[in-house]
Order: sequence, then structure tokens, then C-alpha cells
Amino acid sequence: RIILSSLVASLTVRVTFHCQTMSFSSRRRNYLLTPHRRDGLIEWMKSMLMHSFVLDALENTGADTFSHFEVLINEHRANTDDSRPSRLKQLVPTVGTFHTPLPLRQAFLVYNAKHFLTKRKHIQISFNEIRHIMNLAQVMAMKTPEPGEEASDGKFFINRLAHASSSEEDAFQDDTTEIDLSGHFDGADLITFDGDQTLYSDGSNFEGNPRLANYLTLLLQHGVTVAVVTAAGYEYNVEKYELRLSGLLNYFKKMHLTAEQCNRFYLFGGECNYLLQLGSDYKLHAVSESGAGGWLTTTKYLPHAPGNWTDKDVGDLLDVAEQSVQESLEDQTLRGRVIRKKRAVGLVPLPGQSMPREALDETVLRCQSKLERMNDRKGPNLPYCAFNGGSDAWVDVGNKRVGVQILQSYLGIDAAKTLHIGDQFLNTGNDYAARDVCPCIWITSPEETTYILKIMLRLSGIPTSFVKGEGVADGEASGGDSKVDFNEIGRRNEVVKTMDVYTGEITTAK
Repeated sequence: RIILSSLVASLTVRVTFHCQTMSFSSRRRNYLLTPHRRDGLIEWMKSMLMHSFVLDALENTGADTFSHFEVLINEHRANTDDSRPSRLKQLVPTVGTFHTPLPLRQAFLVYNAKHFLTKRKHIQISFNEIRHIMNLAQVMAMKTPEPGEEASDGKFFINRLAHASSSEEDAFQDDTTEIDLSGHFDGADLITFDGDQTLYSDGSNFEGNPRLANYLTLLLQHGVTVAVVTAAGYEYNVEKYELRLSGLLNYFKKMHLTAEQCNRFYLFGGECNYLLQLGSDYKLHAVSESGAGGWLTTTKYLPHAPGNWTDKDVGDLLDVAEQSVQESLEDQTLRGRVIRKKRAVGLVPLPGQSMPREALDETVLRCQSKLERMNDRKGPNLPYCAFNGGSDAWVDVGNKRVGVQILQSYLGIDAAKTLHIGDQFLNTGNDYAARDVCPCIWITSPEETTYILKIMLRLSGIPTSFVKGEGVADGEASGGDSKVDFNEIGRRNEVVKTMDVYTGEITTAK
């Protein structure tokens, strides 16, 4: 017994010592693994709604709970004293900026009228459902209020959407409806889009989504400026961007967009490094950087604008990022390769291979940690974005906050009249930074993007059917000589498939 007691005591001491020496490291790992794929605000809202669900009272209290969220958001927006955080900031320390009020109560009532959340007895309201409600509230907030809208407690929007959708499917497939192009879109003046997984599938190109192409065309026809702000960076090799958007650009051409409408379409490559504009020839052209009216010159007053960057600072940032990515590749023995561009470093899969999401997140968090330790822990001298692209991981010089802000400045559009739509709003994503400078819509697929644009157009009273004789429904052309030739789009897409989307290298020409 004495010997056994001594062994147990010795083992206890060793285990205790081991736990004490490893506890900090374990806590650090667990902390990093838990919140990096969480959104603090939505998680908090979900926890608040849990009480009503458990008490089977969501039908009676759900709308009032969303009203309370509205109150807290309005207080947060009105708070200008950084030394005294708002109640919402105290409850959700990671909460950011709200550029507009959010009519969450009305959005909840509209969403519930369609999906009957309050009738459920076993499944509580989910993260994605709250995300959809917040998206709907943001769309509503961009619209000019009408008399009786707020007092209707959601009925105004329910009736507007129901009236607009009563025959939409038929209208989409039957292009006999003339569309009034004289009206103005009632919403954002500038709508920016992420590329991969927002306009087209990850690593793919714009193809096979005529509905989305139609909605983007309608936005341009009704006075909205549309911009693709993408991490894809091929410098000013415009033909490579055109290959990624070949189906969309061909659709614009077949729909005979005017020169003015074409000029409202922009593309910002490399997050915020290469600005291009669509010309009347339906091709992308580099926007002048310097001289009178040059985008780099006119935006230098912005503190983090690319016009103020030095080659040394760019090189220093990329050197640290490349070293970190290379170490992550070797430590995790990933089936990938490291590539370095002029203003980006990436970890991309080997041909025919893939890398686990967790490994890509690990790479991103490592890079963020090392970059923040630069310059005596002051961080790099330039804005950057380290993000998991789904199948790859990148560190870009610059980010979408800078890209969207430059477009706002260059075009003279206020933050409250700008809307960014993307799929990467977690802190390992590259849309996250855009929240600082404009309202955002969080989607997860091109299909969700299509649906959101349909809702925007409906609320503006703009029919979403095709223009007579020039439309196409789900890949089937209708009309005369102005049909959209999706066979040609398919041929061009074969070229895209032979292009390395990471480097832009075209390996086969067809």
C-alpha cells in the first residue's frame, strides 16, 4: 500500500506539472480554434433568441426581441465616446460599424411570413437564418422609406414582394414583357461584389447563371455602378480577367449595353491594386493610375491608399508572409506549392490535389500572427489581407476595405450608399475588412447572390424579366439575331479551364 501510494503521488505530481506547463499552450490553441469561424454578433443574437424558443414563446416575443436588437444597434451607431462603449459593444466586444439603421423587426416578420420560424417546436432559429434576416434588413435599409412603411410592421414589404413575384417565373421564361429602363434603382449607388463563390464557383469563372447576368445587367441599366473587387490579381493583363468573366461580358454585349452603362462596370484586381473599367467595346481597360484623374493620384489623401506605398514596405511584408507560408507548408506536409506575385503570396494545391480547410486556416492564422509581430509588434506598415480562399490561402498587400474606399472616393459615392456582397466575413476571410467602410451582405454561394439581387430589384419595382427579343432563360435563347450564344461562352470557358487561376498562366489555347 505504501509503495502504491507513493507511485500514485508521484504520478499525480508529474501529471499536474505537465498540465501546468502545457496549460497556456493548450488554452492558446483552443482559443484560436474556437472563435476564428464564429461571428460574435450573430452568435449572441442566436443565444438571446434561445430563451424564447425554449419557453415556446418565439411567436409572441420574436419580433420584440428583434426590436430590442434594433435599439441596441441604434445606440451603438449614436455612441461617439470611445471611452464609454455602447451596451452592444459590452455585450459583443467584436461588434463593428453599422453604416445604416437596420429594420430587423420588419425583416424578421417578412422572413417569418415565408418560412414560419415561429411554428417550429424542435429546431431553434439557426445561424444562417439570422444571417438571412440581417441581409434582408440591410436590403430594406438601403431603400427610400415610403409613407406607412414602418407602421405596417412588415406588411408593406410582404405585400410588395408578393405582388412582384406573382408571375415572375413566367416572365423570366417568356420574354414578351417590355422593361421600363427609365426608372432609377432605389437602393445603393455602388454595389461591389467578391468574385469566387459570390459571382461564380470557387476557382471557376462566370458561366451558366443567366439569371445573375440578367440582374447585373438590370442594375447597370438603372443607374447603379457595379464593381467586382476580387483577390485574383493578374496585374494589368486584362485578357485574363476577361476570361474569368467571359460569360458575363458576352451577355453585356448581347444585351447591347450603352457606352454609359458599360462605363459603370469596374473590376478591382488584387483586392485594391489593379483597377479596370469596361469600355464601349465590352472589353476591360486599365484605368490610368497617374496624372490628371489617375486613380492612384486622386486617392493619395487616403492614409492606406496604394499610391502611398513604397516598394520596400511591400517587399518586407511579402518576405515575412512567404517565410510563414513556406513553414506552414513544410510543417503540415501539405500537397501544395508556394507562389509569389508582385503583391501577393499564396499557398495553392498541386494539380489534382486538395488541402484541408483546417490546414489552410492554420496557415492564415500563422501569417496573421507573424505579420502582427513585425516592426516591434506594431505590425506591417501597409494594410494586408491573410485569408483562406476555400482551396488555397493567400496574403495580399492591401485589402477590400482599401479597394472599396478607393472606389467610393474615385466615384464620389458615400459609404451609406455603397453595398458590398461577399462570402468571406469570418476573420480568416477577405471580405471581412469591407465592413469598416460600407454596409455588407453575407452570402455563401452565387445562388444566394442571385436571390439577393432579385429581392433588391423587386423592392425597387423593377421587373426582372428579360428585354423582349434579347433574353435567355436558363440557357435557352429566345428571340432573333440578338440571342446569347452560350455555345460561344462554353468555348471560351474551355480556355479558362486550361488557365491556372492562381498564376494566370494559360497552358493550352483553344
